[in-house]
Amino acid sequence: MNLHFLYNRRLRITLLSLLTLLTMIAALVTYLADKERQAAARLDFSRSPWAIAATEIETLRYSHALNLLSRTPDDLALRRETLRRFDTTWSRVDILKHGPEGKPLFRLPGYPETLEAFDKVLNDQDPLIAHLETATAAELKQAHADISKIVPRLREAFLLMVADPNYNGLRSTAAQDELERRLALLLAGLGTLILVLFVLLIAEIGSTQRLLRHSDAMVAVLRERETELAALHAAAQQARQEAEAANNAKTAFLANMSHELRTPLHSILGFSETIKRASYGPIQPPQYAEYVDHIHQSAEHLFSLVEDLLSLTRIEARQYTLNETRLDLAAPCRFAVDLLRSKAEAGDITLTLGDAPETPVVIFADLRTVRQCVLNLATNAVKFTPAGGTVSVSWGVNAQGEAELSVADTGIGISTEEQEAIFDAFYQVDNGLSRLHTGAGLGLPLVKSLMELHGGRVTLDSRIGEGSRFTLTFPKDRSV
Repeated sequence: MNLHFLYNRRLRITLLSLLTLLTMIAALVTYLADKERQAAARLDFSRSPWAIAATEIETLRYSHALNLLSRTPDDLALRRETLRRFDTTWSRVDILKHGPEGKPLFRLPGYPETLEAFDKVLNDQDPLIAHLETATAAELKQAHADISKIVPRLREAFLLMVADPNYNGLRSTAAQDELERRLALLLAGLGTLILVLFVLLIAEIGSTQRLLRHSDAMVAVLRERETELAALHAAAQQARQEAEAANNAKTAFLANMSHELRTPLHSILGFSETIKRASYGPIQPPQYAEYVDHIHQSAEHLFSLVEDLLSLTRIEARQYTLNETRLDLAAPCRFAVDLLRSKAEAGDITLTLGDAPETPVVIFADLRTVRQCVLNLATNAVKFTPAGGTVSVSWGVNAQGEAELSVADTGIGISTEEQEAIFDAFYQVDNGLSRLHTGAGLGLPLVKSLMELHGGRVTLDSRIGEGSRFTLTFPKDRSV
């Protein structure tokens, strides 16, 4: 090796001063590292990232199992898999708290908060897992959303562990003792510049080799985790495709069943109506007349449910066609009020029609579907408004220039928690007055779907005991 550069006296003095300064810095670093090592438990670095990485993978598997189970809650095998994944995920909490060897993990910034949040999510989900057979799809989806929020924080702790030099530099006891021995040799060899310089070079080479080995290990861990994530993604894609296929099959089945039910229902309605009118003579005994009336009312109710269900399935299958024409919004409002006036009077409810705007509100829309939307909302308003209450139907243009239809009542109202759920199919408000009335929970979902076909929206303003206001808003480009 060419060492002629050391013949320069100024350079030698500069190197000696630099070496002395580096040695003092090294001694100080050694002292601080020793204090840190005594305060924190010694943990082999090659195993600590594995603990968090493995925990993240198990959490992803549990999250994936929850997601699949929310789609098919009755799948017994999937339920057992979810229970197993939950138990495995929870067992990782002790490893993260105490380390693979029963010693605490080192103190990363934000790590205790992440571990506490992780522990809390699992504790909150313990009752759900204990009664998993009765869990609803909504509860499973919420559990999936909650556990999914903790995964990015685990990943951040893993990346922080790999990137932070303060913790990345921690070594096992033997390696720490070797570092201290070399630093002691440096302090003893201050008088021999060349020898100490070579020792530093050798130490630097050894450190570089160790870093390279650690880097290779980290790359292997990351590649393994990437493979696991790719497999989970493929499984999720397959599950999504299977769920879509099952949903399409369900939609086709409902559509076919609705068509099949309409034919016998027409016969029941026709014959029961004929018997009610006593077209071929009086009904004997008279009790049969009451039975026939019940049969006719039940058939009418079932027929309306079949019609709503058929409309929903057509919309889901994208087979619902709008017959769009110029429509004055006054027409469907008057139709609904005229049709429900006698029913409202029978329930001692005041049903009113709002004042007509100075300028007619004309849009381009399907008259039949708009009429159905207003009628469904007005029917619900009359149904859930106690005697002495009021229901009003109005129309106009809002401040943004959009056409609107509103149905307001002074009825039972809807809680904030239920205002989103009432637009789900088959959902019914759970209170005393609502249980007094029949219904399958299809009216509001159908209104929402029909409005979305028009590019519009349904909004609700309601408070318990103060009534509700449903507003149908049509996009501005539909105004004529």
